[in-house]
Formats: sequence, structure tokens, C-alpha cells
Amino acid sequence: MPRGPAPRTLPHARTHAPAAVRNEPRRASWRTFRHALRHVLAASLAVFLLLPVPQETRADEPASYHPGFRTMGIWIPETGERLDVAVWYPSARAPSEIHLGDWTLDVARGGKEVPGRFPLVVISHCTAGSRLAHHDTAEALARAGFVVAAPTHPGDNSNDTSSLFLPEQLTARPRHVSTTIGRLLRAPETAPMIDPTRIGVIGFGTGGATALLLAGARPDGSRYAGYCERTTPGDPYCTKWASERLSRLPEALRPPPQGAAADAPPALEDPRVRAVALVAPGYGMLFPRASLARVTVPVAILKADDDEVNRAPLHADALRAALPRPPEFTVLSGADHYALMAACPPNLQRDLPELCGGVDEDTRQAIHRILNARLVRFFLATLGEAGPPLPVPAPEPESQVQQTQQAQPGAAPAANATSAKNKSKADKDEKKKKEKDARPRKQDGTPAR
Repeated sequence: MPRGPAPRTLPHARTHAPAAVRNEPRRASWRTFRHALRHVLAASLAVFLLLPVPQETRADEPASYHPGFRTMGIWIPETGERLDVAVWYPSARAPSEIHLGDWTLDVARGGKEVPGRFPLVVISHCTAGSRLAHHDTAEALARAGFVVAAPTHPGDNSNDTSSLFLPEQLTARPRHVSTTIGRLLRAPETAPMIDPTRIGVIGFGTGGATALLLAGARPDGSRYAGYCERTTPGDPYCTKWASERLSRLPEALRPPPQGAAADAPPALEDPRVRAVALVAPGYGMLFPRASLARVTVPVAILKADDDEVNRAPLHADALRAALPRPPEFTVLSGADHYALMAACPPNLQRDLPELCGGVDEDTRQAIHRILNARLVRFFLATLGEAGPPLPVPAPEPESQVQQTQQAQPGAAPAANATSAKNKSKADKDEKKKKEKDARPRKQDGTPAR
């Protein structure tokens, strides 16, 4: 509070009017202000009540759309594989709770699509995961204006781990993702909402290697030798069972031979992919600097700080150092490998608790707020926001179509156009009718002879 005597009023500024008179303008002004304030508050309340109730905002990600949802099945005849694919997309319908298998989703199933071309992001799930294992991340991306697709990888999911640690675990996944992209770009229910020039991939765990292969990386299977000498005890890649399977990598994944054309694309690359994000990536030992030379698209790496499966020094950190361009890098503090999945449903928690992470639910939610916000920000920066609605050509007037057809030499006349021969006959018939009507008639109405 300021100290010292109060400021004195100058003599010429004093007024000698009665107090009531002096205060009247102030009271009138205050009454006017209160009256106006009431109108403003009433109008604001009316507008507020008419606005749609916003969804819960997740971290700093946009929340402009509702997450629509549908499923599709894709058959790969060359390999006899079936892909079960979940698709999220920006929808105009508010979400509701649905149950799909063991999972509970908050989506608008079959909801009407928002018009426009949206970027596409394909999720390659973690080892022993599924198309729904990262559904909260997919929902966050759909709310931000992305179409998201997630196939369940045959041979590497919660019901079938037959390809775990085999070369097929690496080589089949990129084919699954590319097949999914191709189907989405052709299917009538999804093609109109996707911009084919803006496609990205998110890889969780082994899916991180999938994303790199799609971006042009060339894995070197011989790099597995010596890995177990460099890692810490208990590494899953170094169990006896895993080592026996991984010993097949040098033969199956050979580096390009000396003298091979440097610009020859690897078989697993998909040039439609324009940005990739690696979340707790695996198989980092197979990607030395030389094998990543062709990866020129933007890359983000999200490192799980307590990852006990893909231990960061030999995976996330090693990839960060080997990439030709510095990736966007985020550390998810307190996250173990399986904390990056959506919260496990009760049945999965009971049957496969080792897949559900060692963190409590509050910690998982805090991790996912950062994870989802970083992914949304990265793909908005690299793929961009939704494009304008697709233009629908207006139908031409029927008369204009007929004129165009008649103007083309040799073109067949329109279906309702009169040929020259028929027109001449019609003119003659009309002339005879006029002559007949012009004859004088008798009283009974018959023509006079």
C-alpha cells in the first residue's frame, strides 16, 4: 500500500454541488453498465448452450473431430494370409462405448465421415500385440484429423507367435502394411477420405523395424553376431530359444552385394511412406549406419526409458546415432516396453499379464498423454492437416449434352434426339394435318367434299 499523505485536490477542480447531485451521473452510469452486462451474459449463455459439448482434450493435441471406426478383412492370396484391419477416421458422429472382443473402445462405429482428404497413418503393433493394442493412440490421431489403420500381423500377435524371432517376423510385416495401404486406397469406403501423397507409419517395438524397412532401410542379419556380448543379462534376444531362431538372420537378411546399384530399391521399401515414427523400436542391432543410408524421410524416435525388451542403448539410442538425418527424439520417462500399449482388458490381464506392463494405470495414462501428443505433433508437421473437401463435378444440363453429342462428327445421336429422316416425316404429317383442319366442314362436323 503506498505511503505518505493523500494527494490534495486542486482548488479549481473542487465542486460545490450537493452530494446526491454529484453522485447521480455515477449511479446512472453504473445502472447502464449492469443492464448491458446482463444482456451480454444472457447472449453468451445462449451461444454456449447451442455449442456442441467438446470432447476431453488429450495433452496438447487438437480435438476437432470425433473418432469414427470400422473394420475390414484383407486376403493375401500369394501367401494365404488374412489381415484383420481396424480403421479409425475423422467422423461427424459423437462416439459411444463399444465392445470388440476383449477391448472396449470409445468410437463412432460406422460414423459418417467428415468430407475431405486426410493423411493416412498405419500402425504396426508391438510383438504379440494386435490391431487394437494401441487403440487410444489411433483415436487421438483420428481426433486430430488422420485416417488410421492397424492390421493384426499374422504369426506375431497375442494369439499366434509362431514367427517370433524368425526372419519372417521382419520380412512379412512390411508386406502386411503395404497391402493394407493399397487396399485402403482402392476400397470405396476409405479411398475418398485419404490423401495418397501423405502416408506415414508408426511402429511399436518390432514395428519400429517394420517402419524403417518401409522407409528404405536394408537390414544386415550378420549384425546379430556379438549382440549378446554387448547387452545386459536377461535380454530376450539372447535366450537359448531366441538365439536358435535368430541364427537364421545372416542367411535370410544379407546386405546388398558389393557393386550393386546404389539406387536399386530394396524389396521391402514402400515409396508411398513419407514419414515414420519408431516407438521403443526393436532389432536395432540389424541397422548400422550403412543400412540406413537410404532413409531420407522424417523420422521420430520415442524411447521407453525403462524398456526391458528393446534395451535403449542397443536399439533406440543406436538408431538415433546411425540415422543419416537427426530424428526427432523423445524420452518417455518411467515407461517400460508394454506400458506403451493401451490399458489391458481384464481377460488379457488375467491370461497374459506379462504383456500388460509393470506400471499402474495413472502412470500409463500420463505416459500416453505425452506419447499421443508427440505423435500427433510429428505427423501434423510432416504430413500436414486435412485437405479441402473433394470437388464434386456438377451434372451437365441435358440440352447441353445433346448439343455436344450432335456437334461431334460421326457421333451417334442422343437417345432422345430425332433423326433427320424422322424429322422430315414428322414435318409432312404436320402439313397434312393443317390442310385437313383448314377444309370447310358440314353442320355435323364432317369435312365438306
